[in-house]
Amino acid sequence: MRKSFYISFFVILSGSLAAQTKNIGRWNGSKIVFEGQPASIRLAPQVTATIRLPEPVNSVIIGDSNLFQAEYSPNEPLLVFAKSVGLSVAQTNLVISTVRGRHFILLLKSFGAVGDETESAADLLVICQASGPHFIEESFSSALISETVSLDGAKPSDAALSEHNIGLSLDEIIHQQRLEKIATLHGDRIRVGIGRIIESGSRLIVPFSVVNSNEDAIELVAPQVQLAGQTNSGIFRGSRWTTVQQLPVLDFQLTQRRLNPGARADGVVVFERPAIKQSTEGLFLQMADSAAIDQPVLAPINFRQTQ
Repeated sequence: MRKSFYISFFVILSGSLAAQTKNIGRWNGSKIVFEGQPASIRLAPQVTATIRLPEPVNSVIIGDSNLFQAEYSPNEPLLVFAKSVGLSVAQTNLVISTVRGRHFILLLKSFGAVGDETESAADLLVICQASGPHFIEESFSSALISETVSLDGAKPSDAALSEHNIGLSLDEIIHQQRLEKIATLHGDRIRVGIGRIIESGSRLIVPFSVVNSNEDAIELVAPQVQLAGQTNSGIFRGSRWTTVQQLPVLDFQLTQRRLNPGARADGVVVFERPAIKQSTEGLFLQMADSAAIDQPVLAPINFRQTQ
């Protein structure tokens, strides 16, 4: 009788382990995709897939936001989280761009209910890799950095004055910004404050100041402007960044690029303001140290001219 009991227990245990192994086998550990090569990502309902990028994310664009969600946070610049919203079979495209101009094109496929054993396994971790060496131009040029002497001795910002249609040159705007005491500073190691915004047609001229509160010297990269939205409804049911889009910078100027501890740099950036935006979206000036571009500081920019 004892022998019969052990045999029955062994059969039940074997069946249970086989079922668990079969269920676990439906989930892929990881999948590797390459830059510029479209790839399919298989999703299961109620399951989040993690997409890891080789460098910080610049923008995330999803084809149908009613069927899928794709979110990322500046606090986690190398990760994008994607999931299927419904329980039915669906698909859409997802395009992820990075700060260095790489693009990853993904086709998201939801195979419906998890209990459907005829479908392929879901991808839980997607690793994006660069296809090869990727060279980028120097972020700063002598025509844009005021501390760099131009070869012809001219002031490029004055030459660009007619394009911006403002009553002051960029040099004069920066001079006024130097005299301003910034009431609100954003960030920790790098602290960024926004000055009085000037509106010129569809363009915004935004003076700003950067203070190095770190114990070590920093080297600033070119300022960037983003249109980003936040929502409270998401995968983690918290406030997360969505629809992040980088806006082209038409012109900018900085008093200095390298900042010693406690030093301040003043600058101005000119960009084309979007014609419309959602109520949950805002404009942000992004500044970063060249040695830590994955830890940028975002300073909110008013959508219209400030007094």
